[in-house]
Amino acid sequence: MRKIGVVLILVASLFIGCTSMNAQRLTTEALTYLEEHQVAEAIALFERALQKDTKNPEYAYNLLYARFKAEEFEDVILLSEAAFLQHPHYLEFLYLKAQAHRALEQTDEAVATYRQIIDLNGGDTHLMTRLLAEAQQSGLRAEAVELAQRILTIEPSNKEALKILAEDDPQSWYSLVYAYLTKQAH
Repeated sequence: MRKIGVVLILVASLFIGCTSMNAQRLTTEALTYLEEHQVAEAIALFERALQKDTKNPEYAYNLLYARFKAEEFEDVILLSEAAFLQHPHYLEFLYLKAQAHRALEQTDEAVATYRQIIDLNGGDTHLMTRLLAEAQQSGLRAEAVELAQRILTIEPSNKEALKILAEDDPQSWYSLVYAYLTKQAH
């Protein structure tokens, strides 16, 4: 009886391993399609990969990213929110949601999502710097300034944040510090 239990465990492990390998293979193939701008083919493969491993947030993210590339922005917003609820530590879903809002020119919703990301992970200066660039590209000046100030409370010599604040107020001490750090004459 004990041998049967061991055999069943081994068979189950082998099956799980094969499923995971199949999902990885599908993902690799889908990424190739995505690089070649064959988004529909990539979406189909990402969907199959996710079906094989529904608990892996990376497979869900890949599918949503491909849908974003296909400009299915409304679906991306809804599905990103659902995916985030299922995987609350995977903030990339919210970031993708914010980008989709931005693509639809839903600035208030994008800002609200960016703020949600910051509230959930306010100590991640890398993420905050990324959001700072996003806010700046979107023309969200007030958001960029607020983010820059928040970044400087954690990382006082962050050049990206200092640059935003120096541009916002060229007469401020931020401008002097930024000039010093970038070796510019002021």
